[in-house]
Amino acid sequence: MILKKMLLFAGLAFLMVQFLFAGATAKDSSGVLNMIIKMEESPVAGGTDQDMNSTINLLNEADSRKLNVTISVTGDDAHSLYPLYITMLGTKANHELAMGGMSNGEKLVSFEDADARLIKAKSYVESDYVCGGKQLKVAGYMPQVDSFNQSEYKILDDLGLSYMLDDTGLPESQGKAMPYLMNGSSFYVVPVSSSTNLPMWDMKAKEAAMNDTDWYNLLVSGFDESAAKGEPFVVVFTNTVSGSSPYLDAYKKFVEYAVSKGASFVTTKELVERSKT
Repeated sequence: MILKKMLLFAGLAFLMVQFLFAGATAKDSSGVLNMIIKMEESPVAGGTDQDMNSTINLLNEADSRKLNVTISVTGDDAHSLYPLYITMLGTKANHELAMGGMSNGEKLVSFEDADARLIKAKSYVESDYVCGGKQLKVAGYMPQVDSFNQSEYKILDDLGLSYMLDDTGLPESQGKAMPYLMNGSSFYVVPVSSSTNLPMWDMKAKEAAMNDTDWYNLLVSGFDESAAKGEPFVVVFTNTVSGSSPYLDAYKKFVEYAVSKGASFVTTKELVERSKT
């Protein structure tokens, strides 16, 4: 009897140590960071070289440190605008290519038309790989603003996609920081993080007339808050916004800050896989 009590107390003590350690680990978490680089076309005529250079500016910060990132590209990017460049991006081990629809600025269309353009977009992105090398399989989708609704969720299931990025704040995403399985579907929704009701997307910061210093401070505070809660920090950087100064300076400083804090940089696909376990 005495031996059983001793074993029971020892077991309880062991569990207490585990709980205390887990709490300390969560509190001192270095943070999980998912950066999405969104490649868009410049509204300026003849801005093709500028679009590529601005994307290179963003990726140099990650690639020089071998940090994992997700890159959202359209079917047009992959097929007609930058096929060789997109192919090169897909060969790097720290890159995940996600599809951002067929074209920049596309709008809501019928189910049949949406189905056709997503099938085409996925095919175009997956066709950009080096012959004889590892073939790319697109896992995720980042819709263009106002181009997609819940009636089209079946398309994502039919395409076998594992996630959709939510940068607009779906009703189902309210109060959620982790990827979650969409009701009635087989894909996960990955909410873009928010702070002070502003999505962590440089385009939204620019629309809110934030300068680079304010944007940097918001990124740092949002990242620190997520890390303290043990939640992932999901943030979107657009080449046409953060690919040149002054927002480029804020982006570089934030990457350096996150690295100094020991952040774990993951692709969106990796984040979704982690959430499943």
